[in-house]
Formats: sequence, structure tokens, C-alpha cells
Amino acid sequence: MASGTTGQLTAAELSARRLRRRLVIAAVFAVSLILIVLNANARGNVPSGTTVEGVSIGGLSAEQATSVLTKKLAPRIKKDITLTADGREVTVDAQKAGLALDAESTVSKATSLTGTGNVFSRLFGKGGAIEPVYTVNQSALDRSIAKISKKLNRGVVDGGLAFSGTTVEAIEPEAGKGVSAESVTSALLATALAKNRKHEIILEDIQPALSSQQVQEALNSLGQTVVSGPISLEVSVPGTDESAGINKTVTLPIRRLSPFLSTAVVDKKIQMAVNANALIKNLQKDLAGLQEPARDATFRISNGKPVILPSRDGQQVNAQALGGAVARALSSDEDRVADVGLTTQPAAFTTEDAKKLGVVEKISTFTQPFPYAPYRYQNIGQAAKRVNKTLLKPGDVFSLNSIAKERTPENGYTTGFVIKSGRLQEDLGGGVSTMATATWHAAFFAGLERIEQRAHSFYISRYQPGLEATVAWGTLDLKFRNDSPNGVFVTAVRGRNFVRVTMWGTKRYDIEADSGPRTNPKPYATVTDTSATCTPQDGVSGFKIVVTRVFKLNGKEVKREPLTTTYNPAADITCKKPKPTPAPTPTTTAKPTVKPTPKPTG
Repeated sequence: MASGTTGQLTAAELSARRLRRRLVIAAVFAVSLILIVLNANARGNVPSGTTVEGVSIGGLSAEQATSVLTKKLAPRIKKDITLTADGREVTVDAQKAGLALDAESTVSKATSLTGTGNVFSRLFGKGGAIEPVYTVNQSALDRSIAKISKKLNRGVVDGGLAFSGTTVEAIEPEAGKGVSAESVTSALLATALAKNRKHEIILEDIQPALSSQQVQEALNSLGQTVVSGPISLEVSVPGTDESAGINKTVTLPIRRLSPFLSTAVVDKKIQMAVNANALIKNLQKDLAGLQEPARDATFRISNGKPVILPSRDGQQVNAQALGGAVARALSSDEDRVADVGLTTQPAAFTTEDAKKLGVVEKISTFTQPFPYAPYRYQNIGQAAKRVNKTLLKPGDVFSLNSIAKERTPENGYTTGFVIKSGRLQEDLGGGVSTMATATWHAAFFAGLERIEQRAHSFYISRYQPGLEATVAWGTLDLKFRNDSPNGVFVTAVRGRNFVRVTMWGTKRYDIEADSGPRTNPKPYATVTDTSATCTPQDGVSGFKIVVTRVFKLNGKEVKREPLTTTYNPAADITCKKPKPTPAPTPTTTAKPTVKPTPKPTG
């Protein structure tokens, strides 16, 4: 307003005042809207349309969203990732690489204004795709990156020292192509929770960690020190009130150590590296009498009852401590002594663990007779020896093939008769099915859960029909699960013409086998075989039978499990030698026509 006026406004001034009023009202409205949206967001609800690696969490509360992500995304990280680079690939376990989903932080990111990078859409409660947030174990990630780089890199040699006998040589550094730590980390983070478990990494030019000069300096200093002479390995065990201490010194010449030596680049410096696990195996004779392996608790049968053989902790030289001590001794000009002690090696399965299993009584036993034959005696014996003293903890699955091993001469098996394509043929491991049958009978009457069990293709009279089992390496197995809350201890004994399998634990049910009639009979054929590999066999008719496993508890039936078996007919085979083919009548052969020797022309 102009000075000295009487309060009258010009049209321009009045218009300006109205504009200012409108701007103030609009600003107040906008601020109010923002506060309303922020208040809604502050209540913790995830904006609509929000997804994390394809999992929708829009409209859920923070607690609900966290639960959904944990349930749907966390299992993905357990699946292996395949990283590829220029045709090479490596499989990675994201969990072992140190990655884990941080579901709460991911949801917090989704509910923040900048979660998707689009503040405007967030102001109006709209979300979008959110990248997951991870917790990272950096040490595990670094180890994984080193392993991945080693498999994917090409031509990169960081440089180092190579030991052979009593000599050391330089490993010259070389540049090449490879993956950077940043690219590997980015690939792991992008793939750890994705549906697509493959990721391509672009190779980069990679320079070696060391220069030729650094390697030469290490050769002249560290390398020459390492091969300068032997070291002493001193193993000491302090005494107690009940026993004297132990001190033993073993001299280790460099020639003996060199197969286990290498170098590693740490902070651009060469350091000694020792293959500790291989070295300690090599030193077992030197450490004889000092070490004592741990012994797990187990069971034995005494006077018809299972008793616990208690566990015992062991005393051993720790491999990693040994490796570090040897590396330090080799790197020293003066004190070339590797001093190590014994560490306690606890039993993996203790006496207390055994007590909790409830292995207190016989729950089933079955004896399967067989006609004596040397191959049966040997093969059944090998299988029984491996099955004997098997301990099944609750939930464990018994696999006869896994326990009895492949039927090879190296595993103690010999050639015998097996059924192939409905006929008896010679092959390794004949007779092991007798062991399978005895074991399945014992498992059947112990009430254990059947997983895989198959009868022979045709019926063999010494077996109870519908309650026998056969195995074949790579195709047929006998499997059952210990579905009880207690342990099951399995014993197996082979006699001259029988094998007995017994199961010990805590009895749950009384089991009965209700065998139905043989139905759907099929006659066998009669065959005369003149082949050189013929094996005679008696004919057996085929039939179908249902055996029902009846579970009783305190005399009351609680469950029935029908098992149906169909046997094929087996041909009656008679072997006959083929009639000899008459020799052809000799004929007079004409003398070959002699071609004239060509003469030169011209």
C-alpha cells in the first residue's frame, strides 16, 4: 500500500494478496497430506505393490512381512548358486559364503520413504521392488571369494615359492584375466535369494599380487631360510598327580617336509603355508604312543540285554596348531623348533547321548536259513559283518546298499548266483539278498517304517512269500526309517547255514503278519537251452499275495499296513549241449594262376 493512502488497495495489490493467501492454503494442505501419509506409514504397514525378489509383502504389517519373507525367501539361500565366467563355472553355497537374509531390515527398508528410491510414489503409499538386506560374515565371504577366484581366473599367477626335496624355486608372477572381489560379491548378493540361481561374471584384467622383484627377494630370504636345515618337532604333555609328563622330539629334514609346503600371499607379502592335514597323517608313526583317538559310545549285548560301552575322549595333536608351528620354525634362522601339545578330542557320541536313546530290550529278531555254498557263506558274512552294530538314531534311514557297500572283490565279495531277467546267472554278490530278507523281517516285526523293499522277481521256496527282500547295487535297495522316539541297535550273526538279525531298543508295538492266499496263479514255461552259459533251474509258478502288517498296542489293534507282492513265473530250464556241427568234406583246391611278370615297354 502506498504511503499516505486511506486504506484503499489497487487491483494489482489485491490480486497479489489473494495469490499469497492461496499459496499459504496450498502449502498447509500439502504439509497436512504429507503428515497424514507419514502417519499411515509410521503405523508400520508395507506400501501396496511392494515385492522382494518376487515375494509380495504389500499391505502387510511389519511383523507379517518379516514372517512372510523368512518363510518364503530364507529357504532359497540354501540352494546352490552357479557362477560362470567365460565358459567356466563354480557352484557356491551362499550360506557357507557368509550370507543370510536380514528380514527385519529388509522390511524396514520397504517401509521407509527412500526404500524404492521414488519418494513421490512412497508419499502416496505405493511401493515397488525392494532389494533384500543381508547380514554378512566377512571372513567367510573372503574365503569364498578366494576359492571362486581360483576356479574362475585364467592365467593369473600371483607369484610365490615352490619346494622340492631340499631346493626352492621362484614362481614368477603373471597377469591374466579374472574376477574381482567386488564383482563376485555383487554376483552373490544378486543371486543368493533369486529364483534364477545362475549369474554370469565378466572377466577383468587382473594383475598379480606380487612383482618379480618381490618374489626374488622372498626367494633369497625366506626361501633359503626354509631349506637351510631340519627342524625339530617337540610334542609335550604336562604330567599330573597320577601320570608323568611326556616329551618327545622328532627331527624333520626338509626333504620330508617339502611335499607339504607352499606359500601364500598375505597383504602383498609371501608367507609359508603348510598342508597340515596331510602332514599330520604322514607323522602318525612318529606320534605313535602319544595320541589316543576318541571313542564314541556304543552298545554290546550281554546276557541277552543291551549294555552301553561308554565313550572316551581322545588326545591328539591339533593339525592346524601343528601347521602353524612348523611354518614358524621353518621361517626362523635361529629357533627351528615346532613346539606342540596334545589337545582333547571329545567323543562325537557320548555315554549320556547313548543313555537317552532308550536301547534297553530286544524288540525283534529273525533267523533266515540258507543252503550252504561257499559263495553264500562269504557274501552273506561280508554283509552281516557290515550290518552288525549299526545304530539307528530317531529319524535315521537304514540303507543296506550304503552299509554293505558295492559287491566287489575289493569289498570282500565273490561271484555267486543272482536273478537277472528272470533267470539264475552268475555275478558278484550272490546271496546278499538272504541278508536283505533277514534284515527286512527284523525291521518288519520291529514296526519300523518301510521306505524301499522289493521281493525277488520269482518266488524262492526258502523265503516266506511276500516278506522277503532283494537288493542290487545301483538299482534296488532295502531302506527303512527308525520312526520311533528311541534308538535301534542292530546286530547280525552269520552261521554256516543261517543268518540272524536282531533289533534292540524300546518295544512300541506287538506286530503280526497276516498272510492272505496266493491269487492270480501263472504257470511256468519249459525251456531247453543249448547256450554255453546256460544255468539249469526248476520251474516256479507266479502268483500274487498280500501280507498285512498288523500293529497292536496293549492287545488292541491300532493300525494295518497291507503289502502286495506279485511274483512272476520262472521257466523250467534244461541245459543241453548243442550237437557238434559236422566238419566240412575237404575239397581239392585249384592251384592259383601265376600272373606273368610285366615287362618294361618302350
